[in-house]
Amino acid sequence: MTGQQADIQWYIAREGKQHGPLSDVEMRTFVAQGHLKPTDLIWRPGFADWRPAPAVFPFPQPEPAPATPRPTTQGRRPEPARGPVPPPATTAAASEHTFEPNRIRVAQGSDDSGKSGARRALGIVALLVLLGGGGWYAWQSGAAGMLGDRISSTQEGEQVPTVAAPADGTTAAPAAEAPAAAPPVDKAQVEAGAQALDSKFEKMAAWSVVKREFPDWYGDQLRQAAQLSAQNQPEHEVNKHLAEALVALRRQHANDALSASTERLKLVASSFLDNLKSLSSQSVGACYGFISQGENSPAVLEVLQSPEQGATVQAQIAAIFEAIADGRKSPATHDKAAKADYDVLVQELTKLGWKENDLQVFSNPTLLSKEPPARVCQMVQDWFFAHLSVADPGTQERLLVETLKPVVSG
Repeated sequence: MTGQQADIQWYIAREGKQHGPLSDVEMRTFVAQGHLKPTDLIWRPGFADWRPAPAVFPFPQPEPAPATPRPTTQGRRPEPARGPVPPPATTAAASEHTFEPNRIRVAQGSDDSGKSGARRALGIVALLVLLGGGGWYAWQSGAAGMLGDRISSTQEGEQVPTVAAPADGTTAAPAAEAPAAAPPVDKAQVEAGAQALDSKFEKMAAWSVVKREFPDWYGDQLRQAAQLSAQNQPEHEVNKHLAEALVALRRQHANDALSASTERLKLVASSFLDNLKSLSSQSVGACYGFISQGENSPAVLEVLQSPEQGATVQAQIAAIFEAIADGRKSPATHDKAAKADYDVLVQELTKLGWKENDLQVFSNPTLLSKEPPARVCQMVQDWFFAHLSVADPGTQERLLVETLKPVVSG
């Protein structure tokens, strides 16, 4: 793979939401594992607009199994089918491959099945992206030179277009019908509700930092939340709105967070680890839900706006926004991780009892998706603990920057 290919940044639009960037290695790993949907839209620098996934990553259909063995002229047994076989590329029809729906499969003997298994597998892929798993997978596969090529901004002068219908004439997935307009609410009631939220949020670490750094955005979100409450929306819907807005703001300023000082980055990693430990003490489901769904997981939404129960979640979010503030004020440049850095990380993981099989499981979405949630939670905690245990400051810095890229932008 050339350096230009390694520098490609891919974006996926699914159900109206944009995800990315993913490096070329990460994207092709995602595709190879069968997690791309035919209704997804794809964009990268150089594309004029979003394109349907099948037009960018066409895959062959499995060759139909013959009803009877084919006769041979050499007296040998016919070889069994070996799965999907790409058709010859010598004709125009040969290049027109289509997607198999529901390509995600659950192995026999797994407790998961059907849609729940597919959701679990997708959650694990999100987990690997969250942890910089593409770089880890590339190194495990011998492509160590691509570890440092994860970049979190598009090429200069190019902006990711708004998710819309592709420009090549194909039709994207139909948009859901717009909900009926909500009845108007009293402005005084909204302002009173926003002031009540402000009094509550002043006691929370994350919202205090956000209010200090983004006062206008903060005020707008309070008013929107208060308006939802005035329209008699359930509390969980209001909390979901606030969580989604907070995630969007974090993603918008991911580059600033990654430009923070090393000490700030260490605080982000340690607060992430503390939050996982706290959620694990509540339940395995709470920990696993946060790993696979982030701030929008039901367990986190339930405690996110609680000063007491949500203290560790708030501390983690606050650490990210403090890093954003630091990166905006005094941006720092960090070197890229190299294979030697990951060798050190493996040594730290080995001290925690990891074997070769654990390394392979953690770097493979299919294998990891079959692991019990409790083991996944423990492995993620080990992963961050190992990063924070690296003694050499330079090595630790390079590893943290690589791992925290998706944490702040995912």
